[in-house]
Amino acid sequence: MNEAFGKTLQNKMHSVYLTLIKMGSSKEDAEDIMQDTAIQFLQYIDGIEITFAQAWLYRVAINKYYDSLKKRKSHEKYILAFDMGQLFDYDTPEHVLLRKELQLDVQRALKQMKPKEAEILLLKYSADFSLKDIAVLFDTTDKTIKTQLARAKQKLVALLEGGSNQ
Repeated sequence: MNEAFGKTLQNKMHSVYLTLIKMGSSKEDAEDIMQDTAIQFLQYIDGIEITFAQAWLYRVAINKYYDSLKKRKSHEKYILAFDMGQLFDYDTPEHVLLRKELQLDVQRALKQMKPKEAEILLLKYSADFSLKDIAVLFDTTDKTIKTQLARAKQKLVALLEGGSNQ
């Protein structure tokens, strides 16, 4: 394996690792999943088309994460988290408190959504995936993902608006 390929693979694996952390995985679990994913990638490298390698890495790692949740029988407890720090560029005490409240509201709303809806939102807005990349992950068309993304956004907004009124 050449050095450039190794560096590219390492960067892609780090992106997947960060996504797992945002989905609620512990650091240790995410590291274990990434190690298993890397081993599996190297085992099947000849059968993976290079243009779909990143999508393959995400799909395998996310599936392994869901499997680990099922094994612990705590699938209902997983948390998808957005990095709220990216939304704000100021740090007054009031803004820090508002950020924490907003992040908790988003986490609660995402936990109420179907896993696929939350995953699509996370991949689009947290991992900066294109609709086409997400479509590859879910083995569908980008038009389908665009529709599902719009519905998921509407549902998230409704849950956030409903949660702030309660």
